[in-house]
Amino acid sequence: MDFDDNGWAVGRIEPLPASDGWSLLSPEPEARIDEHRWAHQARVFFGAELTLVQKKVYPSGSTPMVDAVEVDVARAGGAPSRVLVLTVPLDRAPAVRAAAAAGVRAIGGAGFDALLARARRAWQVREPPLAGDDARAPLALAAVLAAVLLAPVVPPGEATIFGVKGARERLERLGWR
Repeated sequence: MDFDDNGWAVGRIEPLPASDGWSLLSPEPEARIDEHRWAHQARVFFGAELTLVQKKVYPSGSTPMVDAVEVDVARAGGAPSRVLVLTVPLDRAPAVRAAAAAGVRAIGGAGFDALLARARRAWQVREPPLAGDDARAPLALAAVLAAVLLAPVVPPGEATIFGVKGARERLERLGWR
């Protein structure tokens, strides 16, 4: 993947199949990546270190329609694993919307139907990591993004949907405390 001088992905960005990553549905339409905010949330609430490989710049407040970034994620003091994040407008990701709708139906709504109705952008964290040994890194990053973006999470290959609390519980079951 190539990136321009602003750190924005160049070329065609297609959403992942819902089974290939953690999908998040954000109510915000913009593709703004705020490294400092993401890193702060990761450190304070998840005990993780997070660094963007491609630094992002938004001249005159503009944002790309679609974007991607590689993120190094590590448990505090651990070796990083590199994770790919993609973002596209939700109307360009019908399979993600369908997976989210199936998850909402599977849990009986529980308020996630309202979140799905407000969603404007899909963010996806590719599973597995691009590099590194910590298979929990994609879920950890999805949990951080759920907190930052106020976005519900649709896990790969499952008919469910959950929020930050559900992501945190899954991480804890995997030994990430």
